[in-house]
Amino acid sequence: MKIILATSAALLPILFLGKPVLAEGGKPSGNEKAPTVNSAAQIVEHYNTDIQVKVKNDGEQITVDATFTVPVLPQQAWAVLTDFDNIPNFISSIQSSKVIDRSGNSVHVAQNGIEKYGFLTISLESVRKVNLSPFKKIQEYMISGSMRKMEETTQLLPEGNHTRIIYHADIVPGAWIIRLAGSAFIESEARKQFQEIVNEIIRRKRLIITSG
Repeated sequence: MKIILATSAALLPILFLGKPVLAEGGKPSGNEKAPTVNSAAQIVEHYNTDIQVKVKNDGEQITVDATFTVPVLPQQAWAVLTDFDNIPNFISSIQSSKVIDRSGNSVHVAQNGIEKYGFLTISLESVRKVNLSPFKKIQEYMISGSMRKMEETTQLLPEGNHTRIIYHADIVPGAWIIRLAGSAFIESEARKQFQEIVNEIIRRKRLIITSG
């Protein structure tokens, strides 16, 4: 069983699996997102970073902790992590993401995602309140969606010309599949999505260098 950790641009938005749906005939559903022509994966060679991920799954609540560095200043990493409307362009499992309300440093974001494994299609949806502390911290709380609970915090710490990103999430999934899933599967999917975010950060950095 393939387990999805769907990140928001805040990483890290992180969402977990929603409802399992049997895909008819194993054919792709009409909701699947078409490949982005200029996706980060096509433009950027993977930046070799040590993405450390730890997952605890007690059968009820899942805890995810992750940390890694990117070779940009916090402001540049922040621009990607909070680019909520464009998340589908660089996070492969997110189908749609939209800011539906904004008031100062408080944002409401609605997301939908989907992932397939064989004949099983996993869909997820959520509306989250995001509290922003510019260039330092992103805090997210699910207010409606597929999970029973989702709280996550992303911190950005400057380290010279680099930025260390520290992520923590406490999640109570709505689907029994996740509660029974092994930590190794969740860890693998989390690392994949963090890598996609790193790729986008590097892609944008190179565009700035090229245009400059």
